[in-house]
Amino acid sequence: MANKTIAFLLFLGSLLISSTASLVAEEGPKLEPITITVQKGENLSLISKRHLSDPNRWPELLKFNKIPNPNLIKPGLSLTVPVFLRKPVLGVAEFVMGTVEWNGAGGTGPWTTLKLGQELHAQDQIRTSAKGKVDLHINEVGLVRVFHDSLFEVRGKETPNSAASLALMKGSLDAKVNKSQEKPKDYKLTIVTPSSTAGVRGTEFRVELDPKLNSTVSCFEGLVDVNAEGKTVALTQGMATFVEKGNAPAEPYQIPEAPRLKSE
Repeated sequence: MANKTIAFLLFLGSLLISSTASLVAEEGPKLEPITITVQKGENLSLISKRHLSDPNRWPELLKFNKIPNPNLIKPGLSLTVPVFLRKPVLGVAEFVMGTVEWNGAGGTGPWTTLKLGQELHAQDQIRTSAKGKVDLHINEVGLVRVFHDSLFEVRGKETPNSAASLALMKGSLDAKVNKSQEKPKDYKLTIVTPSSTAGVRGTEFRVELDPKLNSTVSCFEGLVDVNAEGKTVALTQGMATFVEKGNAPAEPYQIPEAPRLKSE
């Protein structure tokens, strides 16, 4: 009897350890303090927009770094951004080819070269050159590949339980979204363009903008809902729709089988 009791307790212990490990594994990446060096052309306002969750908390940044005067923010100065002031990390650049630039202040301020492994935050913008391409891992979503001659913004989530939102202002992208474990109607990602919004659960799909900002959305696997001007069409595997800016989506049509999206 004693042996059975001991075995049962050991079994419960292993379950507890396994459950704890699972919870830890499901947590998002933890923020760490970062140290930045002020570059030529940067000022306190721009640094706050790029790195602080609330740019208005710049006095706390100065206090943490024991800087008594904002006028002391000059090129070459090192600043530590503590965790309690940092923007949440929404993703990371996993592959970069050609010229790809990053703007961490919602399109304001100077553009800088996007580096492999660079963290992504809400309102970060990315633009690619004629030969540029970048793969982005978006936390809790999956892989997004931004192609050449594109302009793209990470919007983040409006609430902790809402879908992640990305904006495509120019060019094209492919995405492979992890299959959702939630209710079938719950989106994991929305792609916003000037002419349409695509709501995605777990799927592989493409969004393309032409020079007039009309959009074509193609579904390679899974299901994508495309909305514009109050009308929504559902795309299943092998279907696409065209959305002229200012008009509702066209009826879905069949497309040739597309190659599967793989990491570079």
